[in-house]
Order: sequence, then C-alpha cells, then structure tokens
Amino acid sequence: MGKRYLYGDAGLIEVLLPQFELMETAEGGYAAVYKDPLTNSFWLKYYATAAKQGGGYLTLMRLPAPSTEKLIDIAIGTIFEDEAVAAVLRLLDEEAIEKKDYRQLLIGKLEQAVEGAAIQAERVFKIIRFANLTDPMNKREVLGKSAAQVQEDAAYFQGIAERAERLLERYS
Repeated sequence: MGKRYLYGDAGLIEVLLPQFELMETAEGGYAAVYKDPLTNSFWLKYYATAAKQGGGYLTLMRLPAPSTEKLIDIAIGTIFEDEAVAAVLRLLDEEAIEKKDYRQLLIGKLEQAVEGAAIQAERVFKIIRFANLTDPMNKREVLGKSAAQVQEDAAYFQGIAERAERLLERYS
C-alpha cells in the first residue's frame, strides 16, 4: 500500500479490506479497525460525516490519524484523487467534531503551491470547493464570546474566503 494514508474510492476499499484482518468494529458497524498483515499497519474504515447527504463517504485511513498539516499536504500533493478528497473531508470532520482549525494553514499552503506552480488548477478548484473556503460564514461557536471576539472570528473567515477567491480568479 506504499505511502498512502487515505483511500476514498469505495470500490478500491472493498477490494483491499478482505486482505486485512478485522480487529474491532464500532457499534452499528459504521467504523472498524483493520490490520494489514503484510505491513502490520492499522487502518480505520469509517464514513466521513462531511458528506452526509448520501449517508457518508466511505474512507479508509492509516492509523495513527494524520495531523492537520499532513492532511493538507496530502490534499495538495497526492497523485491519487480519492486520497485528496478523503483528506479534505477528514479536515471538515475534524473542524465540525473536534473544532480543529485548518483553514489558515490550508489557504497558506495552497497559495504557496500556486506560486511555486506545484499544483494543477483543477486540484486548486476542488480543494477550495470541497473545503468550502470561499464561504465567509463564521464557523466558530459564538456563545460566551464578546461582540469583539465574534467580530474577530467573522473577519477570520471573511479573510480566508477573500484569499480563496483570489486564487480562483488566477485560473479564471
């Protein structure tokens, strides 16, 4: 399986899983841990909740889970389209569930990749679209915050959205 950290192609996942040893299944069967007997690596099969409309996006992720920075590097640099999508969906899940912020780092790395011509336009469009970077809506909790803090959060998301729009305009 080489250096892949994520699989997002359901057909490929279904081909890979019979080669693995099932270690543990979560209640309801929506997540399971597998061991690859060839590499002794562990893999989590789960459904990304960021893609809820169709019941979730089947994903296979190498454990331990990649860091936010690693997920961003995967989204930008992998040669596998399904891995890039799975990385972005994982970022969205971590933002929604664990309140992990990835937007500033992602937009910065996208800008660097564009400046260095290290990324194709199609990948830029997909990452920005899937990560919803052009949406200026404040995604942070507002309860218990002062008006100034809420305004600061709103300005953060607005700034990210503007930077994303500028990247898209470069390819328009």
